Amino acid sequence: MAYSFVWRAVCVALGCLGIVLGLIVFPPDLLIPYTLLTIVIGLTAAVGHTPSGTDAQDERRASKQAGVRAMRPFMGLLALAGLGFALGVVVLPLALAVVVTSPPVVRWYGESASPPQPGESATSTAQLCQQWHDSFEDLQTAMTPAARLRIVTARQRCLDELERRDPDGLNAWLSSAASAAGDPSRFVRLDQSDAPPADG
Repeated sequence: MAYSFVWRAVCVALGCLGIVLGLIVFPPDLLIPYTLLTIVIGLTAAVGHTPSGTDAQDERRASKQAGVRAMRPFMGLLALAGLGFALGVVVLPLALAVVVTSPPVVRWYGESASPPQPGESATSTAQLCQQWHDSFEDLQTAMTPAARLRIVTARQRCLDELERRDPDGLNAWLSSAASAAGDPSRFVRLDQSDAPPADG
């Protein structure tokens, strides 16, 4: 979590610097329509986003996130152009370093080097709930369709295993307007090993 925070902070700093430089070096006759196009695409994605939850605050947050995600490629190109103007060809290895050190790539390195993990049946219910909760952030930061598909498949296996263990509890969680980042542990039956020790 700390590594992900530091990586994002560095990316935000580089991105802001690149955008400022891009605003300076871009010709006005190109910058103005480019900026308007970026804003229109972001607003269109936010307005056209269909939220899956029922809570109004969650809907607004999801729409805002959809708009920001739609604008990221355009803002990234502007930042890359600004950094390229300031750093020259050095911007290419810098961009490569950012990608290689990103949390999803580092996580993929770790998964490739680690021994196979036991299946869901050998995982406690509390661990399954934690995997479901943590994988939402992984899904948000996944950079390739293959990575997103792998995470979505793992999340589906978590739900399937939770349904096998406690279908009533899982249905109760889903009926409570559960969100994609929610925690089902408050509704499903935990294993004996997950229960806190009784006061003696």
